[in-house]
Amino acid sequence: RRPVAYQYFCKYGVSPSELTTKRICFIPLHLEPEITLLSISPEFNNSIEMISWLSKAAPADVTLVVKENPVSFGVRSKWYYDQLRQISNVELANPNISSWDWIETASLVATITGTAGTEAVIFRKPVLSFGEHQAINVLPTVRFANNYKSTVVGLNELLRIDPEDSLLELSKRAYYAAQTETSFELTGF
Repeated sequence: RRPVAYQYFCKYGVSPSELTTKRICFIPLHLEPEITLLSISPEFNNSIEMISWLSKAAPADVTLVVKENPVSFGVRSKWYYDQLRQISNVELANPNISSWDWIETASLVATITGTAGTEAVIFRKPVLSFGEHQAINVLPTVRFANNYKSTVVGLNELLRIDPEDSLLELSKRAYYAAQTETSFELTGF
């Protein structure tokens, strides 16, 4: 199943150069079920529901780009991917394009948990977080969404942030400072 799922994404996946006239909301799929997803977001861990809320909330010039987790090829069925492709403003990401390339191109990133949210903060991108217990939720360029209404509000607020807004740099620096202040050197490891 892994090669078939990978080939599916190669066949239907798009690259950033194909979406130059659209604003992009990058959505990395999570490995499901997964301990981090279930422990950090026990209240909400349904990717397809998150994508459905975002699809309905997104303005006409926003495309949702969904990238499969490389470890998950073969876990989800072709039916699951077919359901995503039936949503008019959803595109699958070519698996050969790195998440960092998508984050750099995106207007914002939407995630439940995982590193994509923190990477987006470092890349100075707004984040719509569906994971209630993510540390990044306290940053000024991150909005927490836990239902359709908060998805609409958060998405619209984040899309209004100018890419040159100083809040993006503030969020990046605050996150970096918090990481370095709470880290320690592990010598000999």
